[in-house]
Amino acid sequence: MATIKFVLSKSQHQRKIKSNLSMLMLRYSHQKQVTYFYTSRNLEDRYWDDKGQQVKRSYSGSDRFNIFLNKFRQKVEDIINELMINGENPETARVKLLYNEQKEGVEKKREYTFFEYFEKYLEDRKNKIEHSTAKTYRTTMNKLREYEKYARIQLGWHSITMDFYDDFLEFYTSIEGLTNSGFGKNIKNIKAIMNDAMENGFNSYDGHNHKNFIVLKEDVDNIYLTEEEIEKLIALDLSGNKTMERTRDLFVFGCYTGLRFSDFSQVKPEHIVGDVLRIKTIKTGEWVNIPILPAVRVIMDKYKDNPNNLPESLCNQTMNKYLKKLGKILGFNDKILKIRNKGKDRIEEVMYKYELICTHTARRSFATNMFKRGVPSRVIMNITGHRTEKAFNSYIKITQDENAELFKEYFSKSA
Repeated sequence: MATIKFVLSKSQHQRKIKSNLSMLMLRYSHQKQVTYFYTSRNLEDRYWDDKGQQVKRSYSGSDRFNIFLNKFRQKVEDIINELMINGENPETARVKLLYNEQKEGVEKKREYTFFEYFEKYLEDRKNKIEHSTAKTYRTTMNKLREYEKYARIQLGWHSITMDFYDDFLEFYTSIEGLTNSGFGKNIKNIKAIMNDAMENGFNSYDGHNHKNFIVLKEDVDNIYLTEEEIEKLIALDLSGNKTMERTRDLFVFGCYTGLRFSDFSQVKPEHIVGDVLRIKTIKTGEWVNIPILPAVRVIMDKYKDNPNNLPESLCNQTMNKYLKKLGKILGFNDKILKIRNKGKDRIEEVMYKYELICTHTARRSFATNMFKRGVPSRVIMNITGHRTEKAFNSYIKITQDENAELFKEYFSKSA
């Protein structure tokens, strides 16, 4: 009877150097004959669940690793099943031969360098991801090219290791003087490329799955506008400057819908159904139903002669420039301490609130103000399209004083 099972095995070289890693092999036995298929993956024994035939959850990247293993096993099983369907005996040697022929054929077609695959990845997704997202990947690619010149090396699949991680961090934060947060975004993109290549059989190096190959994140103290500040913005007479007026009205629309700039700048008439705005978000592809609140209705009535009942959209950069000007006019001068990290160095910078206003402040303001009103988190998340509490909580930007006041209000209601 034919049996297939993943097993761990150590090569002579690994035994000699006393490596903790074992080769992950697929063992196929049939009619007392056994053959092995090397998965091109190595793993520490402690991360392998032999009974479940999968990598344990404690291993970073276990989900993708297990998806790869399932695909690998399926390829072998497909060969066995096809032989049996054709009335042929799935002898181990025969199955191994057909597998190798299939593999050689694939490898001849699929030879990409790291940067070639980077380009392929973006090309395959050019109609599926936002322009801004594609731009971040381009930025990562350019930064890696700069790193190559600095380190005097040529990056390849095998280069993405912990040594690379540490050296790239040093280059990014100490040499370039950039922040850990920016470094984290680049690492996130690199891991996405590496994982995609592994899943599709273009790469077998998994140094990026090391437990310390992490995406650095910082809890950036992003601002929001209170409802009182938004009311001041609404009351401002901008009839003498139509561009600033459009900027203000679009921003207020975002403050009371929770939409991202990429979404609220592309609202169409068919998205408006009675008193509900129903739209599929560009970034996540989630459908969200947003009640049209009074402040939004006022804007839509104001621009009722436009196709989508909204002012003509401006580009993100233009809106950000004018939003800062509007904030300065209104005296949003609260001092905000911005804390960032560059490698091991802590950088503190005091800025005025108006200097930090941008289009995304609208979405953050919506989430925070609705939370302060007492709207349940789950209800707000259904409107903003957040999938996890963790992601949603990063948008709630109340101060410690505001948090204390909210607690007192909740306590007084329940008393």
